[in-house]
Amino acid sequence: MLGKCVKQKFHLGLLAVIIALLSLIYTLTAQNVHAASGDWPTYLANNAHTGFNSSETIINRSTAAKLKLHWTHTSGSMISTQPTVANGTIYWGSWGIANEHATALNNARVWVDGLGNTTDTQCNPVTVGVASTATIAPVVIGGQTTLVDFVGGGDAHFYALNAATGTKIWSTLLGSSPSHFIWSSPAVFNGSVYVGLASFGDCPLVQGQVIQLNASTGAIQHTFNVVPNGCTGGGVWGAPTIDQANGTIYFATGNPGACSSSETFSVSFIEVKAADLSLVHYWHVPSNEQTGDGDFGSTATLFTATVNGVVTSRVGIANKNGIYYAFNRNNISAGPVWRAKVAIAGGCPQCGDGSISPAAWDGTTLYVAGGTTTIKGSSCKGGLRAVNPATGAFIWEHCMLAGPILGAVSAVPGVIVVGEGNFVIVVDAVTSATLFRYQDPNANSVFWGAASISNGVIYIGNQDGLYALGL
Repeated sequence: MLGKCVKQKFHLGLLAVIIALLSLIYTLTAQNVHAASGDWPTYLANNAHTGFNSSETIINRSTAAKLKLHWTHTSGSMISTQPTVANGTIYWGSWGIANEHATALNNARVWVDGLGNTTDTQCNPVTVGVASTATIAPVVIGGQTTLVDFVGGGDAHFYALNAATGTKIWSTLLGSSPSHFIWSSPAVFNGSVYVGLASFGDCPLVQGQVIQLNASTGAIQHTFNVVPNGCTGGGVWGAPTIDQANGTIYFATGNPGACSSSETFSVSFIEVKAADLSLVHYWHVPSNEQTGDGDFGSTATLFTATVNGVVTSRVGIANKNGIYYAFNRNNISAGPVWRAKVAIAGGCPQCGDGSISPAAWDGTTLYVAGGTTTIKGSSCKGGLRAVNPATGAFIWEHCMLAGPILGAVSAVPGVIVVGEGNFVIVVDAVTSATLFRYQDPNANSVFWGAASISNGVIYIGNQDGLYALGL
């Protein structure tokens, strides 16, 4: 028989082994549910919405000319979302009935869900499914770390799906359909999910909001109302951009409604605290810079600028008036530190008016895009520009002849990718030279969505389906 002390040591030793094994199992599980290096797990790559994947090395200035079409996935409906890539799976939404997709890197189906549609014959477009880009993030659900697909549905519900199976974990109704719609893409931070709410298409306007939900349960934690209760307008079409170091969120708002005299936050750029969505700063577009239906339909980009030897934190966003605005992050109420005219003003981006395209930031240069513009005396249907982050001066300009740039600018070291008309264009980030271009044989199939670039492949959607371009 073992003595008391020996048994205690044996039990303690066994306990230590069990704890070590459980720790190892948990660590391996946690590793399996975190996005791998080189993935593109959320809209514009990260919560700062830089649109830049610094880990990409396969596609570069030397290899981009050798890109070719790997495969296409016919969707049968519009894809306006940006594909997200995590742990060997591509997640993308479409406007059809079966509208949230998980696809393997070789184009094999993993799962497909139907997350509802909104239809209103008074609006254009009449029917839309999923227009929200998914965020793939690990969250503790029922005590277990689970990789979750967070996405706005086509039925005004916000969904959390098991990223591996597509099974619904929870859903939360954010508004009534068909008036309310989630065009916004979610951001996940500190156990919460943040997403904007807008109208289906200004027909009619609804009260714009940013909503904070518990990532594990879907319970609404806080709401920022852009306009007072009982009023309409100020829809949030873009994604909330998060300054994780400072715990603040930036977003822009849409057109005012009937209570316009009390809707000071409409057609504005706003900063709130991530903890409770309380207001920090805001800036309203001056009346002399506004245009008809000239609200914000874009997402802010965090970047930095060196001014007089001092690194300054900045944030920028484009408006449908064709102006890109840059602010000092610590005082956006003071107004823009610079403005850059990137397109003609107007309320119809698909016609070439203004810009709804989020910029990309590669750590040194800002890349902005938009609709109809003039470059070196030539009329261009769209424009891509490299911008000095300190001054807003253009470093180079690239004229687009096939159509306006509607989706976000995407970047990897040395390379910029955009969709324009029925083309995907790959541009040298240093010289602005075209390195590669792919043309959809269907001249009417416009690339509305932004490209994701991950592990040597460009993924991008249009009105026909999803495309994979690689070496």
